[in-house]
Amino acid sequence: MEFFKTYQAPLLCGLILLVLAQFAMLLATQSRLNRVNKLVRSLLTGPGGQDLETMLNRCLRESRDALARSDDLDERLQAMTTTLRGCVQHVGLVRYDAYGDVSGAQSFSLALLDDNHTGAILTGLLGRHDGRCYGKTVISGQTEQTLSEEEASALQMALHGGVGNPAPTPSGRNGRREKGMLNRA
Repeated sequence: MEFFKTYQAPLLCGLILLVLAQFAMLLATQSRLNRVNKLVRSLLTGPGGQDLETMLNRCLRESRDALARSDDLDERLQAMTTTLRGCVQHVGLVRYDAYGDVSGAQSFSLALLDDNHTGAILTGLLGRHDGRCYGKTVISGQTEQTLSEEEASALQMALHGGVGNPAPTPSGRNGRREKGMLNRA
């Protein structure tokens, strides 16, 4: 105990310095903690001031809505694809002179087929004094009626694609024939 009485003043000064140093360290730590708090708050707060939980809930809700819309669009796309199979998708057109008294390839044979190669072949024959129109059915790429050379050519264009617009070639009918093809997938 005597030791403490002898060195009481220096020990007291040392303890005061130690307390002041701890107080300074406590202030520095508090300052750093405030800076970290500010950074975390700014990191977890959105531009509108909402917190991270609110933003995550909103994002989750929007993701679920987008997924539901995507499923709905998939169903609609499937229905449209099924419907389109029955629409005209393959077209073949052959223009020619059917009679010697008319020029300019005004007669035509037009094949219109769906995705199952079912449809019709329409033929229009134009002469100076009369015009005629014929229709023949096509089922799975085949016809029950006999086809003329031009009708068969139009059907082949529709079934297999073909050439764009070649130069006119002679046909078996008193004139010239022009082939043209339009084929949509």
